Amino acid sequence: RDQTRAEQAWQLMEGMEAWAAEILRAHGQRSAVDTLGDGWRQPMPPQAVPGAVLGGQLRDLGGCFDVNSLVVGGVADERAVQRFARLLRTLRLPPGLAEEAADWIDADTAPRTGGAEDAHYLGAGHRAANTPVVHPGELRRLRSMDPRSWELLSPYLCALPTPAGINLNTAPWPLWTTLAEGIDEPTARRLAREPGTAYASLEGLQLALEREGIAAELSGYTLRSRYFLAEAEIEADGIAFLHTSLLAREGLDVRVLARVRGRW
Repeated sequence: RDQTRAEQAWQLMEGMEAWAAEILRAHGQRSAVDTLGDGWRQPMPPQAVPGAVLGGQLRDLGGCFDVNSLVVGGVADERAVQRFARLLRTLRLPPGLAEEAADWIDADTAPRTGGAEDAHYLGAGHRAANTPVVHPGELRRLRSMDPRSWELLSPYLCALPTPAGINLNTAPWPLWTTLAEGIDEPTARRLAREPGTAYASLEGLQLALEREGIAAELSGYTLRSRYFLAEAEIEADGIAFLHTSLLAREGLDVRVLARVRGRW
């Protein structure tokens, strides 16, 4: 019986994926940008199906800092490391965590200044990953990462399969401070978007930055999201299931890259 429920849950998950793909395609036909006010951000109303109730929602993976962006082709991207260090300073966390994170992901075993490689981690019973991470939670193993630091930092992180850029239409204000040195909290809050407001183009965004006196390189930033999480909440015979799928949108094509039982 348990196996039957599990199989039913997976079938319903596929239904959730189809709903998510269709709503993302429909939005892509209407708009070239993704914003906090888009209809796809609304939860899927609970649907009664034979033997179960299905609900769920789509979560944007555009408005976060992709930790895998710290390394390109196995080599640390110094601009991305600097951007990460700005986020850390904004959150009043040790900026050296950026060096440690780059060392964790880059392909070599030579520690960066302020970083850490196998010589440190072997003492803790493991090695540095030296490869892109699947989940940002891997960074909890960093030398200087304590529970409080992780609690403050983790809401702003993701780990994406390929570079996608930070969507500044959906990014919370701390991520705006990654753009350039000297962006303080009031400025970042003015620039960050709320539901019902959005930048329609990168040109419009650039003008907004110029009005604030900010000279920023927009490479690595975008107004459109590529990756999403589809979370299916399923109740069958009084038992709750949560399944999550990682979706990639390219143009109007939406693909399922991975599935897990539980939260991503």
